[in-house]
Amino acid sequence: MKAFTALLTAALATAAALVVSPAAQAAPTSATAVADQLLPGQRLTAGQYIRSKDQQWILVMRATGRLELLRPGTGTYEWAIDTGRKGSVLRMETDGSLSIIYGRTKVWSGGAKASPKAKLVLPTDGLLKILTPQGKSVWNRHMVIETMWPGTELFAAGPRNIALSVFSPSKVYTLQLRPNGDLELMKNNKTLLWRAPDPSKTPDSIARLTADGTFAVYNNFNLPTWTAGSKKPGTVVQVRDDGSLVLIWGRTLVKKLH
Repeated sequence: MKAFTALLTAALATAAALVVSPAAQAAPTSATAVADQLLPGQRLTAGQYIRSKDQQWILVMRATGRLELLRPGTGTYEWAIDTGRKGSVLRMETDGSLSIIYGRTKVWSGGAKASPKAKLVLPTDGLLKILTPQGKSVWNRHMVIETMWPGTELFAAGPRNIALSVFSPSKVYTLQLRPNGDLELMKNNKTLLWRAPDPSKTPDSIARLTADGTFAVYNNFNLPTWTAGSKKPGTVVQVRDDGSLVLIWGRTLVKKLH
C-alpha cells in the first residue's frame, strides 16, 4: 500500500504541470493543482492551461487555435491571440521566446530571445510575463516586440486596461493606439513619426492584423476606419530599430508605411 501511495503521489506531481480542461471548452475548471508557469520546452496543446496560484487567472489554448487569458466565472477574456489555425500549440521555447506553432509553422511569437532558461509565468495580478532566471521581466502581455503576428490586437490605455503596443527590439520606437483612435508611430514616446490617416478619430478603437493579411483600425462597431491590407495571408507588421514600419510577407516587403 505504501508503494502504491508513493507511485500515485509521484504521478500527480508530474501531471500538475499541465492539466487538460473539460471538452466543453468553456472556462476551464479543475480541483487539481495546476502550475502557474511554462518552463523551457513545455507546451500547451488544445484544452490545456496554466493557472495563477490564487486561481483567479487562466491561460488556455483552445482547440480553435485561439490562446486566451481569462478570469473564471466572468465569461470574458482579458487578452487573446486568435491564430485561426485549429490544433495550434503554445510552446515556451528554449531560447526564451514564446511561440504558437501550427504543424511545423510558427504562426505567432511573443517576447524576445531573452535567455535560454527564461520561463512564462502567470502571476496573481494576471500580467502574463516572461522572466529570466534572475527574475527580470523581459516581456509581458502588453508588449509586442518587433513583429505583430496575425491574430494580434492593439488597443489604447483606458479605465479597464493598459495599452497594448508594438515595440522595436531596442524599445526606442513604438506603434501605439491613442484613446481618440489614432494609430501612431513614436520615437522615445515623444516624437511623432507617422500617423494612420483616420479622420473619424473614434474612441475605443482597436488595431487588428488578421490572418488574411489585413492590417486595419476598427471602431467600436467593428467597422474599419483605416486599412493597409496586403491580401497575402500570413503577412506580419514590423517596427524595426531603424524606425521603419513595414508589412512583410515571408521575406518580401509588401508595404512600407514609414
